[in-house]
Amino acid sequence: MILSVPSYVIPGTYGENVRFLAGFPQIQSVELLFYYYDAETEGLFQREKPLIASYRRRFGYGVHMPDPLEPKHERLIELTRDLCERYVLHTPEGEAEEFERMVKRWQRRYGPVFLLENLIDREFAAVAETMGSMDLCCDTGHLLMRGEEVAPFLQHYGSRIREIHLHGVVDGRDHRAFPITEPWFQRIVPLLRTFGGVLNLEVFSIEEVRTMLSVLAESGIPQGEGSRNGFL
Repeated sequence: MILSVPSYVIPGTYGENVRFLAGFPQIQSVELLFYYYDAETEGLFQREKPLIASYRRRFGYGVHMPDPLEPKHERLIELTRDLCERYVLHTPEGEAEEFERMVKRWQRRYGPVFLLENLIDREFAAVAETMGSMDLCCDTGHLLMRGEEVAPFLQHYGSRIREIHLHGVVDGRDHRAFPITEPWFQRIVPLLRTFGGVLNLEVFSIEEVRTMLSVLAESGIPQGEGSRNGFL
C-alpha cells in the first residue's frame, strides 16, 4: 500500500505542504490538487515545481485533475508527466461521450495512468463500464453521502480499484476524519489490510490527517510499507 495525503493539509502552497509533509514518515505520496486550473495556478506550480521535484526520492506524486475536465487540461498532464504517476478524473456531468473520447485519446498518448472517481451526484457505473479496463478510484465519503455502503463497491470493482480516497461524513459534510468505531469502516478494514494501491487520506487539515493515521494504526492497517513511487 502507498499512503498518500492531499497537497493541502496546512495553509500554504504546493511546495510548502510538500516540505511540511516530509516530516511524516508514514506518508509516501502527495496528491497535487488542481480542482480548477488557470494561469495563476499554472504559474504558481511552475515556480514551485523545482522544489516539489526535489522531494521526488521522498514522495510519489499524483494529480487530481480539474472539474469539469476539458481538452485544454492536457496542458496540465504535459506539465506534470515527468513528476507524477497517476491522474484522478471526476466523472462528467450529463452526456459522457465527449469525456470518454477525450480520456481514451489521452490513454493512447500517455498510457494507463488515469483513474475514474465516483462522485455523489453523477453517473459512475455506466461510465466505468464504457471505459473498459480503466483503473478506478473509490471515494468513501462520496458513497456515504449517497447513502451507499463502501464494502460492496470495493468488492464489486475489485482489482480495478487502484486508489481509495478515505474520509468520512460528519454533520452532513464529507472529507472529514472519523472514529475507528464507524461501522462502515470496520467492514472494510480486512480489505484495506491487503490493499495494494494508493490509500489517500482525503482530509484537508493536519489535525485530521493525524487522526486518520491513528485510526489506521489502531486497525492494523500497514503504514510506511511498499514502493513510494507508482502503483504496487
